[in-house]
Amino acid sequence: MELEFLKNIHRTFHSLTWLNYIMTGITWLGEFGAAAIITAVILLIFKKTRWAGVSVAFAFALDFVIVNLILKNAVNRPRPWSEWGEITEFYSSAGVRKPTDTSFPSGHTAVCFAAAVALVFRYKLKALPAIIVACFVAVSRIYLCVHYPTDVLGGLLIGSACGVGGYYLSRLAERAYKKRKEKKDTE
Repeated sequence: MELEFLKNIHRTFHSLTWLNYIMTGITWLGEFGAAAIITAVILLIFKKTRWAGVSVAFAFALDFVIVNLILKNAVNRPRPWSEWGEITEFYSSAGVRKPTDTSFPSGHTAVCFAAAVALVFRYKLKALPAIIVACFVAVSRIYLCVHYPTDVLGGLLIGSACGVGGYYLSRLAERAYKKRKEKKDTE
C-alpha cells in the first residue's frame, strides 16, 4: 500500500522538474543533520541563545544515537527502490542522493523535528518556522520516494521525542551550571 502511494506521487508529480528541484533543495536541509548542526552552532555562539543551542545539540545527539545507531540497524527496513528499481532513474535525473542506510525511521525527518521541537520548548511560537521547515523536509522525503510514509511518521515522532529530551537535558545542565556558578561566586 505504501509503495503504491509512492508510485502515485511519482506518476502525478515527478514530471514537474521545477518541483523536483525545490524538493531536492528542501531535503538537503536534513542531509547529515546539517540544519540541526548549523542551528546549534549559531545559537551556541551568542550568550543570549546559548542554552537553546545546548538544547538543540542534546536533541541532535539523542537523535543520532537512537535513530542512526539503534533503530536503523534494529529495524533494517529496505528503502523503496529495493522493491521498485525503476525509481532510481528519477533519482539520477533529479539529482537525488541515494542513501546507503536503511529506511526506518527517516533520519532527515527525525533530526529536523528533534531540533525544531527543542526550539519550540525554548521559544514557544517564535520557533514555529523551525517546525514548518521540519514539515517541509518530511514531505520532501516522501515526495522524493526515498522513504515510505511510515518511515517519515516514525522519524517525526522519534525526532520530536528527542527534541523534548534534548530540552530537558539542557535544562538539567543549565541548572547544574548556574548552581555551580553561584557556589563559586559565594566562595
